Amino acid sequence: MSREQSMHPARLADKANRFGDMLEYMKAVVTSGIDLTSEERNLFCAAYKMTVDSHRRSWKVITSVEKSGEVTGHPIHLALARKCKAKIEKDLTHTCEEVLHTLETQLISGAISHEAQVFFQKMAGDYYRYLAEVAAEDTAQGLARSSLEAYTRANAISAIHLAPTNPIRLGLTLNLSVYYYEIAKSFSMARDTAIQAIDSAIPLLESLTEAEYSDAVLPIQILQLNLARWTFNMSVDGMEEEP
Repeated sequence: MSREQSMHPARLADKANRFGDMLEYMKAVVTSGIDLTSEERNLFCAAYKMTVDSHRRSWKVITSVEKSGEVTGHPIHLALARKCKAKIEKDLTHTCEEVLHTLETQLISGAISHEAQVFFQKMAGDYYRYLAEVAAEDTAQGLARSSLEAYTRANAISAIHLAPTNPIRLGLTLNLSVYYYEIAKSFSMARDTAIQAIDSAIPLLESLTEAEYSDAVLPIQILQLNLARWTFNMSVDGMEEEP
């Protein structure tokens, strides 16, 4: 099957929310060994994102059940919850490792444009972060370091070559700020990263075309919402900041 022969059914699968099918078609596109177009990158990312997000939501639900009083005093129920959680973790880990293998053996080294380089390094940071979320503490630290290293490489490229309003740069900053807040537990780093991105992008919005404005404004709005939520949580929880 040619590259375009894989892309057409992938587009149809995306519209039909058939993300498993979409993923298989995009794997075929990736194996073509050619630098992916913007559309191909987005479909590849979306196919895996929908799959892993389903696992992440399931994991959070089971973890909440496990920690609640719902299974306390019921050894059989607790054992079932833990078995279910272990299965979810196995599926999530398999998906993340598959993505990372593809990124690190094909896509990152094959990326030509600066946008593609940032896109794939950011994606690597995301999937190491997802692994760190569910890993045991001793393993999570190494995964968190790998996540930050990938984000840092992406950030170094984007800071030089991508405009502050570029949606890929904004998406990177958004996810890096989430890393600082949720993984590194540093409100100050999350806050400063978000504020810097917002302050750099907003003055440039008026110069954008309508399409460019639409692409840029959504990640900016999410950064603003996250910043407001994190600030509120700090006032309630008093989470410690790094020195």
